[in-house]
Amino acid sequence: MTIKVKAAVMVHAREIQVELIDLEEPHANEVMVEIAATGVCHSDLSVYQGVLPTPLPVVLGHESAGVIVGIGSNVSGLDVGDTVVLSLLAQCGSCFYCTHGQPVLCESGQPSMLRGTMADGTTRFAWNGTPVFQMAGLGTFAQRVVVPATAVVRIPSTLPLDQAALLGCGVMTGWGAAVNTAKVTVGETVAVLGCGGVGLHAIQGARISGASTIIAIDPVEDRLELARTLGATHLVTPSKGLVEKIRELTEGRGVDVALEVAGRQQSIDDAIRMTRRGGRAVIVSAPGKDVVVNIPAFGGLVLTEKTIRGSLYGSAHVRRDVGRLVDLLQSGQLRLDNLVSLTYPLEAIDEAMAHCATEHGGRAIVRP
Repeated sequence: MTIKVKAAVMVHAREIQVELIDLEEPHANEVMVEIAATGVCHSDLSVYQGVLPTPLPVVLGHESAGVIVGIGSNVSGLDVGDTVVLSLLAQCGSCFYCTHGQPVLCESGQPSMLRGTMADGTTRFAWNGTPVFQMAGLGTFAQRVVVPATAVVRIPSTLPLDQAALLGCGVMTGWGAAVNTAKVTVGETVAVLGCGGVGLHAIQGARISGASTIIAIDPVEDRLELARTLGATHLVTPSKGLVEKIRELTEGRGVDVALEVAGRQQSIDDAIRMTRRGGRAVIVSAPGKDVVVNIPAFGGLVLTEKTIRGSLYGSAHVRRDVGRLVDLLQSGQLRLDNLVSLTYPLEAIDEAMAHCATEHGGRAIVRP
């Protein structure tokens, strides 16, 4: 059985059409969610621009919150009417990686995220008889979606849903990069390169972890101002001599932790160079395949004992970390109230994408 829902379907790069498409009822272990709000993430823009490959046609959108309106068989612990945050990576909880403390590498969730399908390789959207893929296995630029039950986490219904939506990607990825991946500790120095929707939350994660110095690096003044309100102690516009300037702010050593969130070759090179000997450089961004990590093995790593590692989705254990973020939000330690810049209807999805491309302000939100 299927129903008709309005969705923004990308048929070619830079071409999105808002159409009525078919949505199947939930299969076993799946739920249907009515979408309340979806943040426009830079990853959506990268797919839209053709930088990140994806099968077509596809419904974009993956940073979302809504209400469960349907439940398939074999689902427990969730009910119709529950308010939920959607996770872009459905963690099964039972594979090798999930049981060895690395659930972002889930053997079923990660392939589904990359394919834009359910765990069985199929999709729940169709348009004129053709399957429509779901970005990250979600596809939330739509009125309703069907997703794995493991891709939703129940949250208090009292949370503003435009703020709750941000927990699903930007907050989890940025906060998690600082807290889970880099494991920032009290008194450390941290640089965040790129203060967009993920970088701003990396700053919050560093602040909440007790970092003494948090250096926000971004070319856009309004984003630097947002960074200041969220905990940055120093604001730096990238320019020639950036690494030397960061060393000046850290007694000549460099930072304990550099979190790269800009997705550019220069920012990745700078992040590694500004990390002190024995420090940690963490690559959080999702750039195109031509952006690489290139460092001399002996002089760059052996002699310095630097750690260079990636951070996928903030190294999140989704069920645990959504609860932690909700607690931080409710206690006032995590701030989201000033991060929603603009709200668009689904019909204005191209405008929302254009706003994201300007790299100004906080998140744009799409409401179906």
